[in-house]
Amino acid sequence: MSSDKADTKIPEKGYLLEDFRLFHNTDTLGTDVGVHFHDFYKVTFVKYGSGSYMIDGRIYDVTTGDIILVGRGVPHRPSFAPGNLYDRYTLYISVKMLEDFDIPECHIRDLFSSESANVIRPEMKETDSFAGVLERIDREKRSSSYASHLAARLGVIRFLIEAGRCREESALTVPLSAAEEDDMLRLLRYVNDNISKVMSVDDIAEHFMTEPSKLDEDFRTAFGCQLAEYMKNRRLTRAHEMIMDGEDPAEACYSCGYGSYKDFADSYEDKYGVPPKRPVKIEAEKDIFTDYFPE
Repeated sequence: MSSDKADTKIPEKGYLLEDFRLFHNTDTLGTDVGVHFHDFYKVTFVKYGSGSYMIDGRIYDVTTGDIILVGRGVPHRPSFAPGNLYDRYTLYISVKMLEDFDIPECHIRDLFSSESANVIRPEMKETDSFAGVLERIDREKRSSSYASHLAARLGVIRFLIEAGRCREESALTVPLSAAEEDDMLRLLRYVNDNISKVMSVDDIAEHFMTEPSKLDEDFRTAFGCQLAEYMKNRRLTRAHEMIMDGEDPAEACYSCGYGSYKDFADSYEDKYGVPPKRPVKIEAEKDIFTDYFPE
């Protein structure tokens, strides 16, 4: 059997099997990575450097002090030129950890919502504070002192709470780059904005007045996966989050662009290993990170 089918899927990088991981990298190598996604939440704090970040079809110009938020299953691509210093903290956070800190008044994972700004620019006086929290997390994670792991987890939550408070000030969110007008990014934005609707590649091609095969070829060249596979992944990720929040599976199905519950249920079980009527809980007991991918 041909392996072409596997090659059409969106590249997934890394598997997180513990509560969180924190990396601190400093180099001048630049970033050489295509569009990809993770099955966990990701935060990048730019301690020093400047470049751009494509997140879910939006491009942001980022610089020293910026906080970059990438949701679970969201396609993204960092772009930092080689030869320039890029100093950053990268934080990977498991689904289970954010669920553990959910309270009725606040769902921390909402910070990563696609409806919110993906890049936060704290005031200059606050950037040292954010860096200090991350440094403390790193020390606690390496420490064998009493309750050090708990202190590290609480540090992660503190960082996210402070980032959320920063974002409440709309003037501090980073505007989109002018590069957003690229044709393929415009297509990606259109798909994301309409992912809750029942639509096919043919429907999208008709909207953009092009042939489906040409549209799919251009999308795969730009983002490394077929358009239909991308849409399927986004719909399933959104439906899964709705079900985990207590939504009825049928309601989640039809709210995420599926016209057939059977097709949805089959795809859901294929991706998550359980039918949609059973909530998926991500196990986090193992403290192992199976793949290093700090971007």
